[in-house]
Amino acid sequence: MTRHIGAFNDFKGLFQGFTLAEVLITLGIIGVVAAMTMPSLIQDKQNTERISQLKKVYSTLSQAYLQAVSEKGTPDEWGMTGMYDETSHYIFATAFRPYLKLAKDCIDIPENAVREECGISDSLYLYKNARSVILIDGTLVTFRIYTGACTANYSGSSGNNALKNTCGAISIDLNGKRLPNNNGEDRFLFYFTKNGLVPFGIKKSSLEFEKACNRKIELPYPTYSPGNMYGCTAWVIYNENMDYLKCDDLSWDGKIKCR
Repeated sequence: MTRHIGAFNDFKGLFQGFTLAEVLITLGIIGVVAAMTMPSLIQDKQNTERISQLKKVYSTLSQAYLQAVSEKGTPDEWGMTGMYDETSHYIFATAFRPYLKLAKDCIDIPENAVREECGISDSLYLYKNARSVILIDGTLVTFRIYTGACTANYSGSSGNNALKNTCGAISIDLNGKRLPNNNGEDRFLFYFTKNGLVPFGIKKSSLEFEKACNRKIELPYPTYSPGNMYGCTAWVIYNENMDYLKCDDLSWDGKIKCR
């Protein structure tokens, strides 16, 4: 009790010699500054948590990939055909399933129930053209095949050899159906290749970070996707920041932070 009284007296002493109006103005300024800075601090904390979770999920999926390959051979040997074959997406997802700790297995859930049970926003699209699971940490993981022969090439004009034998993609939502549900914030993508998982937006790929992770470019590659901000994954993993949400002049060969 004595300590509390002493602390109050110390606080009161800060304002000795000031009028009531001056004290109220000062407190008002402090409140305004706090109101301006708190959202930024909260956002920074959320981003730090998302960066950590994304790196962990990448590691988890990469380990599952290696185990699946050890058991079944390379993905082009798994019996998949392509994106319009529903069975191919099923084979893809079930190859990973034994090596993941799941909170919810949505792979075998009927199409008319998958939306409600797994929180998938577009059950028809995701069920017919992909399969999903929810990891123990709440991350929604969706598996989608492009070509069973792993012949899709996303290496770009610069020739990133890691993307010359792409089989499909894995998309993740770090907090499932909870908001914001935006690319580059809680949604990220990985290429599924014959040699491993490669994060979208990696340097020297056909979907360039500078275009596909820029807030001001709404349709960076219209023939690939109607959305934007889907090329941010590699940046977060390798540069460990999400500064592309604050400024638009970042690049692999130049500026990697806003300030």
